[in-house]
Amino acid sequence: MNENREKTLIELFRALDGIYGPNYECKYYPCHFYGQDCTFCYCPFYPCLIYDLGGELILTEDGYIWSCKGCNWVHEKENAEEIIYRLGSYPKQRLVEEDWFFFSRVLQEMIYGRELGVWVGSSYNLMPAILRGKECEEVENIEFLAVTLEDFEIVDVRRISNVEDADSEIIIPLKIGGELYGIDNSGRKVMCKL
Repeated sequence: MNENREKTLIELFRALDGIYGPNYECKYYPCHFYGQDCTFCYCPFYPCLIYDLGGELILTEDGYIWSCKGCNWVHEKENAEEIIYRLGSYPKQRLVEEDWFFFSRVLQEMIYGRELGVWVGSSYNLMPAILRGKECEEVENIEFLAVTLEDFEIVDVRRISNVEDADSEIIIPLKIGGELYGIDNSGRKVMCKL
């Protein structure tokens, strides 16, 4: 288990014992906004790969990471309480053993009311969730992203133009500025406003 995932689980188990709200003693407080709920410094859904929450995929000198800098969702009190309620219904051992797909399913149920991602062979297509309800227009040629995760870490990202080209990867739209490029539920190649 990677170090960040271990810290995430330790923090999650502490949170299951009670919400502690803002942490004014943290040298980074407030890392997102004043009055934020600090129950989850390490988000249990990281990397969520869902642009709707304010995060985005960025390339650093060490490779790709999911940046949560623009995400306040986990730090809103009602969301922290809901996370504790949802994840608290599972045995702790199961939370240790579950993979990214389990946590993604829980997150999608919290945000969208149900899981919207779909399996396409051995790959998981998150585009139905991410593009849902967006203002979109059909475009001719697009590329979107195939993300490889290992132990909750992004190890590879590549551009593809057909869902079938993904190989045991997570498929998400390509984000350029405030636009998302992907394939909608009807199979149309689209550009959507974020």
